[in-house]
Amino acid sequence: MKKSKNTERILLIGDFLSSGYMGGSLCRDVLNFYSYDVDFLPSALISNQFSQSPIEIFDSSEYLKNTLEVYKKQNRKYKAVLVGFVLNLKQAKIICDFVKENDFFMVLDPIMGDSGKIYNSLDKGIVEIYKYMADFAKIIIPNLTEANLLTDNKFTSPHPIVDFFEKKDKNLVITSVEDKNRHFILSKDKEYIEEEYIYLNKSFGGSGDLFDSIFLAYFLENKDLKQSIKKTRDMISRVLNYQIKLDYQASDINIFEIFKNLESKVVV
Repeated sequence: MKKSKNTERILLIGDFLSSGYMGGSLCRDVLNFYSYDVDFLPSALISNQFSQSPIEIFDSSEYLKNTLEVYKKQNRKYKAVLVGFVLNLKQAKIICDFVKENDFFMVLDPIMGDSGKIYNSLDKGIVEIYKYMADFAKIIIPNLTEANLLTDNKFTSPHPIVDFFEKKDKNLVITSVEDKNRHFILSKDKEYIEEEYIYLNKSFGGSGDLFDSIFLAYFLENKDLKQSIKKTRDMISRVLNYQIKLDYQASDINIFEIFKNLESKVVV
């Protein structure tokens, strides 16, 4: 199915990994698949994923700052700004100043940790960086660990976390909630949204980036939070199950091969 070209751009800010297909590169390619033009600014150049060590991280703050100044002079307009990994508070302020000055719609994925702890390659200061940025975002997409970190672990269950951000006029989309035998995506739009999914006992690098970019594509199309979450859940299920059929041992997602086979069935 040939999809119509979107005329508005998305600004993507996140990490560029030299080894492993995830981060900003994956988000850009997914959004391109959904026919969006994307300006991709790397917040850092990273040797490999955070779960591996040792790791090398190159700070691209000056490039980020100078390029956003160039884009302002060019009067570039964006339908949305999608922010993933941010290296330091300096970058956070540069990005949020840019968003605030231009009144852009920002979606934030606060990349900090998983399984109840901060990633080994990061320090506790990352939490304050994302708490600062959360004040400027309209939609925030953490996993449960990150949602707890954003609220200083003050809540014992996920639903009050969603309520906490609703009072701040923000939509929180928690991508991974487990309750006994249920696994679901949790959010709220006046009423709680719980979209269950089948848990796969298999980890793929970049699955969070996949969620961010697919969700954004759907949400920009219909502005319906619940419907966008449901469609994202369905598409990710198809992608991951297809990846397992392609290569169960792979640690990354072969998004080009998968989308090539799913394209005729994709409806935005």
